[in-house]
Amino acid sequence: MSIQLWLDQVPTGQYNHQLLTLTNDPYSDWVTSRWTHPDDDNENVKLHGDKLVQQPVIPTEKRRLSALMASSHEEVDLTPRPKKKRRQEPDDIDPPEHFSPPMPAPSEDAASEDVESHHSGRLSPTKQLAFLEDSSKPVIYCDFASTLAEMPEDAHTLCNDVQELADGVGILGFKPDELANITDLDYGGLDHRDLKRLHYPWANDPTQRLKTGKMVPLVEVQRIVASAIRFEEKRAHETTWNEGIHLAVINAALTASTHVTSLAIANVKTASIDPSELANQKLPKRVIDYAIVLQPNQAIENAWEKLQPIGTASIKSWNHTTSAEIRSTPITTSIETKAPNKSWTDGKAQIAIWTAALHKRLSMLQQPGQGSLHIPAMPLLIVQGHDWYLFVVSQQQPSLSEKKKKKLTTVIWQKIDIGNTRNCFDAYKLLSVLHLVMDWAYRVWRPWFLERVRWMGDDD
Repeated sequence: MSIQLWLDQVPTGQYNHQLLTLTNDPYSDWVTSRWTHPDDDNENVKLHGDKLVQQPVIPTEKRRLSALMASSHEEVDLTPRPKKKRRQEPDDIDPPEHFSPPMPAPSEDAASEDVESHHSGRLSPTKQLAFLEDSSKPVIYCDFASTLAEMPEDAHTLCNDVQELADGVGILGFKPDELANITDLDYGGLDHRDLKRLHYPWANDPTQRLKTGKMVPLVEVQRIVASAIRFEEKRAHETTWNEGIHLAVINAALTASTHVTSLAIANVKTASIDPSELANQKLPKRVIDYAIVLQPNQAIENAWEKLQPIGTASIKSWNHTTSAEIRSTPITTSIETKAPNKSWTDGKAQIAIWTAALHKRLSMLQQPGQGSLHIPAMPLLIVQGHDWYLFVVSQQQPSLSEKKKKKLTTVIWQKIDIGNTRNCFDAYKLLSVLHLVMDWAYRVWRPWFLERVRWMGDDD
């Protein structure tokens, strides 16, 4: 049977013919052919003699080419294919069925809609910071040498004390015989730089250093450093860093702190700003990870008895959150943590939103009729993997002549590199700064807070 005769017998329709295999005489014996049709589910049909036999489809182009190369015939009469369907031109397409409607022209509410969109996660951390800068009570980040704001005296003092320790001055409190025993033989695996740096004479000042806390044993510091290095190498998740390194460092510092009985570490990962009016309604109620808090004494407990919920909150709290973990323990220092590969800018936005809400809550502690409340400069911490940074937040009050054109501004001064967990020497820098922050919480923040709430606990 000839190919032409066979083609005349094939039912007509919209077929896609493709030659797959050709053996023996293509003009008289048999031809293998494949076609697809909307109704035949891509079946393969072989013509053998006078019968059509179904077989599985072999869809690959490679098979077709191999078959052609194997044939001894130089010329092959390929099965014809129907003409391709004409591609539709743009004018032929009905726009409403294929394209989204055109974007509306920008409106006056565009900026507001952009901010509102963050409720579904579309406002970037950079835009969050810009929105805070433009709010009715601005929150801005400034470098220490910036002229955008004037740093108050208490912020200067705190920054200078922290910077000295961050430079490695007086971070150690070892006795002479303890330093002599620090060798690579006794503490295998020490960073080779530690063997020299731990013996710097200006780094060791037991008299001053031990005022804020005891030295964390070197073996414990070395264990934290080794774990942190392993987490970095394994690209550990943020939760692993938080629980295995960040919290371990904070707890080690608190355990050795002079004020261990007066302070505590609170996990605030699940806390949100409440009542909601403490934060701008157009911003997310961002949360941080940890906080150093005051353990209530009798004066705080007496004031707590008379404290009332604020705004739309259903329960009372000293802080800007009604989370059960910390509502009765006043926050002194907020700590935001990130894994090494997480966004640094995102951490700045989170702690800025959190701090602005805390300041608003603290301003409500003032006794009625006593005027505006001055809030002391406060330390903030942002951690990214190994690296720890300290910020100082202060409030800038406009002068009497500036009140009509300037607003009360919250300034976050950035930033001091206070140490890391890559080696023991830098870890001791970090621990000494944490002891200083805890000492500040007890000596500066605690008396200020007690003075603010004392009127609540006074008997009528």
